[in-house]
Amino acid sequence: MLDSIKGPHDLKALSHEEVEQLSEEIRHFLITKVSKTGGHLGPNLGVVELTIAIHRTFDSPKDVILFDTGHQSYVHKILTGRADKFDLLRQRDGIAGYPNRSESVHDVIENSHASTALSWGDGISRGFSLTGQNDRHVVVVVGDGTLTGGMSWEALNNIAAANDRNLIIVVNDNERSYSPTIGGVATYLSTLRVTRGYERFLDWGKEVLSKTPVVGNPIYETLHGVKKGIKDIVAPQGMFEDLGLKYVGPIDGHDVAAMERALNQAKEFGEPVLLHVITEKGKGHQPAIADEAEKFHAVGIVDPETGTPLGKSKTSWTSVFSDELVSIGQQRKDIVAITAAMLGPTGLDKFEKVFPERTIDVGIAEQHAVTSAAGLAFAGLHPVVAVYSTFLNRAFDQMLMDVALHKAGVTFVLDRAGITGDDG
Repeated sequence: MLDSIKGPHDLKALSHEEVEQLSEEIRHFLITKVSKTGGHLGPNLGVVELTIAIHRTFDSPKDVILFDTGHQSYVHKILTGRADKFDLLRQRDGIAGYPNRSESVHDVIENSHASTALSWGDGISRGFSLTGQNDRHVVVVVGDGTLTGGMSWEALNNIAAANDRNLIIVVNDNERSYSPTIGGVATYLSTLRVTRGYERFLDWGKEVLSKTPVVGNPIYETLHGVKKGIKDIVAPQGMFEDLGLKYVGPIDGHDVAAMERALNQAKEFGEPVLLHVITEKGKGHQPAIADEAEKFHAVGIVDPETGTPLGKSKTSWTSVFSDELVSIGQQRKDIVAITAAMLGPTGLDKFEKVFPERTIDVGIAEQHAVTSAAGLAFAGLHPVVAVYSTFLNRAFDQMLMDVALHKAGVTFVLDRAGITGDDG
């Protein structure tokens, strides 16, 4: 089945049985190929059906599909005619690990940094509206981890103020960014995940009251008219709707038929709508599912059956820093560690196990991390901020104005600085 897919148009005529077969083949393909090259395996195993449903519902590249960060775009690449390039994934003369404009007209953004896609979606959909391209849709796929970044909420604040955009926001909720998503947004989404009472209540009301002579329909219409108040009581998705965004969900992100129904419904609104989709990171691959810490977010070369790393392990700079910080932390009670959704990759996971109360994961929020570190220093502590070097770009202003200007005692440890083999 997979060999017959040369582009998104080949998906349209598939039966749901064929789609299920295709999903299985794509997962097998991903496990086989990524195990040989390394890459972001877990995130892509989790979005197979979701990506298929989007491409079956919309018409790329006329309709623009944006993936926040982009590490979960492998399935998108497969469905847009690039499956034959995966033997050289993330290698010279091969295919990139993120969307890449030079590879395909189906790729639009390629920056690989999180929490930016909603702003792209805002600008593109606004541009389509202003130029009369009202037959084009913009689909933005964001992870729940993305919503821990402040830029996402700046974008949502602007998107919600517009009611003339063909903009669909798909929140891919797998409870994780790199590791488990943390903070108030994560708690809120968890509440939505388990709350289906409103929909069941409204369905029951329609079924029962529509059969009640004379007064049934008027009562149901009244009930439907005050549904927002009822929703706030039994299904607390009010945060999105109070912003002015239509909310649809939660939806099983591994049920293609359910996804297509929701996406088609969203297309008809003619205004911004948010689809809350539940997926399982690492789905279909037992070693990934068993990896509770990271769900095989990013792997090196591994055994495709067991997930065991192949080749000799060696001491890394990250592991040296990790051990040294624990040692310093045992000597100095003022040491606190801060990271932005990267406990494991930056080596702070060891420190967190020994000193959980002195470890702070702020989510994908580097700006907040740096200024919060300045505040911790003012309070008499010595914060160590550990992030990937590329992500500190996002907090230069805070480094200058909040740390340097105030002569705050903050130590920055930048992982993967310079030319490195891994891209994280």
